[in-house]
Amino acid sequence: MELRQLRYMLMVAEERSFSRAAEKLFIAQPHLSQYIQKLEKQIGVKLFDRSTTPLTLTYAGEEFARAARQLLQLDSNLLQQMQDFAEEKTGRLAVGMSPVRSAYILPIVLPTFLARYPNVELSLHEGTSAELEEWMNHGVTDLTILSLPINSSDYSHEVLLEEKFLIVAPPNHPVAKRHPGDNANPPLLSLRELEAEPFILLQEGQALRRIADLLFLQSGYRPRTVLETRSYQAAHALASIGMGFTFSTKSVSTLHNNPATPVRLFTAAPAFTRTLAVVYRKGKYLTKYEQAFISLTKELV
Repeated sequence: MELRQLRYMLMVAEERSFSRAAEKLFIAQPHLSQYIQKLEKQIGVKLFDRSTTPLTLTYAGEEFARAARQLLQLDSNLLQQMQDFAEEKTGRLAVGMSPVRSAYILPIVLPTFLARYPNVELSLHEGTSAELEEWMNHGVTDLTILSLPINSSDYSHEVLLEEKFLIVAPPNHPVAKRHPGDNANPPLLSLRELEAEPFILLQEGQALRRIADLLFLQSGYRPRTVLETRSYQAAHALASIGMGFTFSTKSVSTLHNNPATPVRLFTAAPAFTRTLAVVYRKGKYLTKYEQAFISLTKELV
């Protein structure tokens, strides 16, 4: 049995179609069908139920696919280990995180990381939390920085930091006078007090939006949303000129709070603490440079 057969079988299982799998593998469909038929003959069982549309796995096929993924992971781990044993400091590292996190984390971490591993080819994949999880599931990224929890038990993680959820208010709003304090130690502010106020919210799929929706649900009302945006910076800027309230965390607000357009920060009540972590596939062999990236991020962020 060849590893190529395993890869071909898994591609057909994922696409549930010989034709789509053949396109992604850049081979002719008849050749792919012959590979799978040869494999089924070799092991003595049918892996696919060809009577259904789309194609489905037989029970034996499901078990074969599970074992095939493990074997390919072991093969990948072995190759990575051999590369490390040869003390090579070259490789590729695909990192996923949100745009706001990349603006905050990369200037802190990358100078030291690239000084240690100048021959590592780094690629950055920026997206929403939903996109980041999808890229992890499809193997697009090696390491992903996002907020816990994640919607799968197939991943390990290492905690970077924990942050309280903050409410961002216009600086001269009456609520600021009712709750004196400063942004270094934001006072508590109940969301119930803001039921009549306008909000600028991030778009669905972004981590802060998911938390905001949960807190509004706990507070017992739907917010009066005047605008949805993908940009943390836009939300901060609009709050600063009195267009409404928005949400943030300490690191995000520090990055985007412009002294020319200041805002007031409050600790949200009900309280919510967000855990930021580096996430990777469970059982994955971490190269030396991947371990270094994780260690530096935990140390410096």
